[in-house]
Amino acid sequence: MTRRVKLQRRERSVLLTLPGEDGRGQGFDADLRESLGGALELILSEPGDTPVLIRAEEGGWPVANDPATDYAEDTAPALSHLAGLIADAGRPVVVALSGRVNGGALALAQAASLRIAHDQAVFASPEYAVGLFPSGGGLVRLAQRVGAASALAFVTSRRDWSAQEAMQIGLCEALVSDEAVEEVALDFAQAVGGRGPGAITPKAVASEPEKYLEDLATARRGLTGGALAPAAQRAAEVAEAALLLPMEEALDYEAVAYADLAEGEVSTALRHVARITRRAAHLAALPEGQQDLTIARVALWNQPPERAAGLIAAGYEVVLGESDPTALEPAFTAIAEAQERAVQAGRLDPAQREADWDRLSAALECAALAGADLVVAAPRDGELPQIRAGLKPGAVLVLDGAAGPRDLALSDSGMVLELTAGAQAGQWLGAAGRVLQDAGALVIHAGPGLGVWLEAALFAAAERCVMAGAAPEAVDRAMVAFGFTDGPFVLADRIGIPAVMEWMGHAGHPPGVFFTFLDLEGQTGRAAGRGVYRYAEGAAPAVPSDQAAILAALRAEAGVDATTLPEREIVARICAELAGEGAMALQWGRAHRAGDIDLAAIALGFPAHRGGPMFQADRAGLLATRKRLRALAQEGAPAPVTLWDVLIRNGRWFSELDA
Repeated sequence: MTRRVKLQRRERSVLLTLPGEDGRGQGFDADLRESLGGALELILSEPGDTPVLIRAEEGGWPVANDPATDYAEDTAPALSHLAGLIADAGRPVVVALSGRVNGGALALAQAASLRIAHDQAVFASPEYAVGLFPSGGGLVRLAQRVGAASALAFVTSRRDWSAQEAMQIGLCEALVSDEAVEEVALDFAQAVGGRGPGAITPKAVASEPEKYLEDLATARRGLTGGALAPAAQRAAEVAEAALLLPMEEALDYEAVAYADLAEGEVSTALRHVARITRRAAHLAALPEGQQDLTIARVALWNQPPERAAGLIAAGYEVVLGESDPTALEPAFTAIAEAQERAVQAGRLDPAQREADWDRLSAALECAALAGADLVVAAPRDGELPQIRAGLKPGAVLVLDGAAGPRDLALSDSGMVLELTAGAQAGQWLGAAGRVLQDAGALVIHAGPGLGVWLEAALFAAAERCVMAGAAPEAVDRAMVAFGFTDGPFVLADRIGIPAVMEWMGHAGHPPGVFFTFLDLEGQTGRAAGRGVYRYAEGAAPAVPSDQAAILAALRAEAGVDATTLPEREIVARICAELAGEGAMALQWGRAHRAGDIDLAAIALGFPAHRGGPMFQADRAGLLATRKRLRALAQEGAPAPVTLWDVLIRNGRWFSELDA
């Protein structure tokens, strides 16, 4: 259903009312932008200086959905056009902001004569989290009104700002209640007459240009590094253009900078991750009847206290137990401290904290889990039979690790929980997934150990790079430069070479001669003082002096004609093998969406600003990636599965499998 702007002609004003945010994620879409543009053009074509008030219905401005995940190529130009109509209106235009103010609301507000906000409004700039900044002239006009330093502090903050904080830095001029919005707007309009946006002078630009540049230089020195550095620096350049260039040229500069960032790999990848994260809220491949189960009481056994805190905050009754009863006190203390921090920050009402706390109880033994609708457990030796015996009829059991046909299995990768249904437990998948999501977890429906298979593929690909001619330290250096926190060999040493080899064998990636040699020689990792690297107390990992000779001998024995691999080749090989593993998981049903594979890989350390292995395969081209996989198969890598052929033949991409 198309949403329209309501136009009402009053005795003293013209009122434009946007539909309020309804939580359906429609946002400030093309239909609504067209409707607002038509209404503005109609009003402004009429003679006179009747003031215009733009506001939203209950629910706030319809941009509460994150513009970072709803990017479209036509959004920025459309916003720029609407903001231009407001800025050049020749009559007072007042924007009354409410709800969650970001994206389009922010851009239009900066062009208005006056910006007033509901005292409960929240301001945010989510674009920066995906490598962008507010578009449609929003950054240029904001910098001109509040100064470069305040504008950059807001757009790069990655947090919500209360209405009071927003007014302090100049995002709005006044805070009002719902009832007073129209009265305040009209009083202002009468006071300024037909002076339009010039009624409020952008002091930061017009009066103190030297201070503006000094503040900008200081702000630049404090901007973030890392993956978001390009967005921060381009935002600073736009803020500088807001002072040095004429208005139209400054707006054009902003548009070009925004388009450059939006088309770049970092922003494209981060927007992809934002989309697949949002999509993960809807578990893939849910069976029929999964909506029938009601869960009110949840029992947790040997689970993180954060999970219990999320569940009581979501309204569940929670029983928290530990195999070691002495671990309960610090767990309950951690929950209480987290609640206190939320109270102090104003995110949690004290009365609600007490109500949440009343829904939490302790279990000193497995028998105390009885009566729960859902039990999430990581049983120790001998505990599983007791837990099963205490389940009430119809209760759902979710087990860390292996599970039976009537259970659900949970694999915790840190950022992502992989939920797998046993042969007879599919009807419980959706209900259990919703509960875990309510606890604050990112849940995907995957086959057993998807993350383990991907990690095994990472180690296997890294070892193949070494056997092809790269030094282990070169592989680690290339992957850290790509964005991994640790290289695969540093990680292997930390885990322990025997454990890594066991995972690789279980996941169908038998370890090669390098890992096998290390294991046979007792060079089992950091704990042993030597693995891929040497370790000494207080010193950084060091390359063993005999490593090059050992590798040369291993390659010669394997008949490998070694060659030097540049960093880009190392990264391309490893990304291709991870994508090959992902395609295999999709074809064999261990994963249901390519995006879920990317999320699982990111949970294991794949840099989010690179989008994940399936995103990288799409970006590199499926034909080129399949060609690389076929070449790697000659070195022992798995051959590409037929899914590659199907997608290439039909001109499709992995991202299209998520639709």
